[in-house]
Amino acid sequence: MKTKILLLEDNKTIREGIKTYLEKFSYQVETAGKIKDVEETFLRAYDLFILDINLPDGLAYRLVKNIKEVDKPLIFLTVRDGDEDMIQGLRMGGDDYITKPFKLPILKARVESVLRRYAGQEESCMIFETMLLDQEATCLYIEGQKLDLSYKEYQLIEAFLKNIGRTLTRDYLMENFWENFGDDVSDNTLSVTINRLRGKLGDYSRNLKTVRGLGYRFDYEK
Repeated sequence: MKTKILLLEDNKTIREGIKTYLEKFSYQVETAGKIKDVEETFLRAYDLFILDINLPDGLAYRLVKNIKEVDKPLIFLTVRDGDEDMIQGLRMGGDDYITKPFKLPILKARVESVLRRYAGQEESCMIFETMLLDQEATCLYIEGQKLDLSYKEYQLIEAFLKNIGRTLTRDYLMENFWENFGDDVSDNTLSVTINRLRGKLGDYSRNLKTVRGLGYRFDYEK
């Protein structure tokens, strides 16, 4: 049985683009352009909601209470990109908050992630801003583009994303990701691999920081 999604979005181009894209992956997407077009009595028929916030006849926030009453996941998709807007959306019950412009593969990944959480399944993807780590496929995407990483580079970025804000020592990284740990390796190999990884991360290279004398840390701030 197909997962049924209700997309509330007033921009026809965006609405049709999302519908066409998601339906390639066996989702059933029904759309609406105004709040009044959503039949609140039929909310139980959907498995997930994607809501724009600013709509011609008001703010989509007014639907949140009814959506949460039927215990269904909700993703906000909006141009409102301020920190306070995001905090408000999540506090009101949003399970994710995506700002425009966005990449369709990122939207799909977040849909899958939210649905897995509601189904009680273990996460196979990690998302950081426009970065998507697919642990099942051992791939990293930035803005929908797959990066060409070696397996060691993949292992390192996976470890950093699992420990955002925490310093991972050089000894920890060497002991866990290199089988033949020794002084001849620790002094050079890790540094070279980190530098190669930084070179592939683009703007996110600034998030991967060196903690002098200790190791490395992936931070929220660049």
